[in-house]
Amino acid sequence: MSSHALAPQDPRHEVTIGWDPPLANFFLQVCDLEVDDAIADPVIVWLGADGYATGPDVDAILEEAGRWAIVPDELRGLLLEDCEREGTRPKSRFLAMLSSQKEIR
Repeated sequence: MSSHALAPQDPRHEVTIGWDPPLANFFLQVCDLEVDDAIADPVIVWLGADGYATGPDVDAILEEAGRWAIVPDELRGLLLEDCEREGTRPKSRFLAMLSSQKEIR
């Protein structure tokens, strides 16, 4: 799994983007650093972690990242390199089960 920390537009946030081989998807996570995780969920955005891939779309994930962080020009290339280098891995039985349940609904 790759992971790149981005400079957030709001200093209260932590923004991470990368490639997740088991899900075969790019992901974006934005957390609120001022939220006490014992009281509430600090995750504001978590894209690409829904248990199955709808297709790796680097441009869509970068567009959303731009709403939350400063996106360096070279990030698109780095993410595509991560995807190429790390490839995909078989899903765990648990993720496969979640995917099949989601598709049935």
